Amino acid sequence: MTNDYLQCYQRATVLRDSGRYEEALAGYEKAIELRPDDYWSWYQRGNVLSDLKRYAEAVASYEKALELRPDDYWGLYQLGNALLGLGRDEEAIANFDKALKIRPDDYWALYQRGMALDDLDRTEAALASFDKALEIRPNDYWALYRRGDTLHRVSRYEEAARSYERAIEVKADDYWAWYRLGEARDSLARYSEAISAFHKASQIKPQAAEPHYSQACCYASLANDDRASDATMRAIEHLHHAINLEPETYRPKAAICPSFDPIRQDQRFQALMNPQRD
Repeated sequence: MTNDYLQCYQRATVLRDSGRYEEALAGYEKAIELRPDDYWSWYQRGNVLSDLKRYAEAVASYEKALELRPDDYWGLYQLGNALLGLGRDEEAIANFDKALKIRPDDYWALYQRGMALDDLDRTEAALASFDKALEIRPNDYWALYRRGDTLHRVSRYEEAARSYERAIEVKADDYWAWYRLGEARDSLARYSEAISAFHKASQIKPQAAEPHYSQACCYASLANDDRASDATMRAIEHLHHAINLEPETYRPKAAICPSFDPIRQDQRFQALMNPQRD
């Protein structure tokens, strides 16, 4: 029976590594039939169910594994992740806390704990968890980026911008870090700096409409200064580009967006809003 169990378990592991999750699941279940009290088969069954996003079943599998090894770090950590996938954030945090008692300096449990806390709008606790994770991995892109998102959510835009800037130092060609940096600078009315960030995002993803629309908003906000003519022209250009890419999204959005109030009477803006008028 030992050889049969090992063959089932090892074959299931190979199948999972190959992305053949349904077959891997059947393999781990066969291994469990042969050895019902084996921690690893229950644990790996949970992992495959998580791969399949069948989180409720994964939770049950991890809980069975933890009956066999109550203080196993990986079982506690992965149970936390599956609970997070179900939106059961409080329970997820409790399991991450248990995992951290076993491995206090584990980056991933701290990071995922921060994500769960942020979901619950527990901002300071989330930031503390991300900061602790960054003590362990100072240049980790994801912790820096998610820390920026947490700060952005509570309108702490200066701090959010610094977090996104640090994330960009780690991953210079990341679209979302540049885009979110632009949003933070826009919220601070630092329009020229926001435009630079949105421009970089549009270079990384040329077919993305969002950074063009956001640049248009920023240029429109600059249309009252000494460079009003140039700013208006650039606002029209970027808005035109965004509308060409996603007309059903950005034409109605621009029609009611207050950012465009300084240029709303411009004939070029009116033409973009009413393309069939003539």
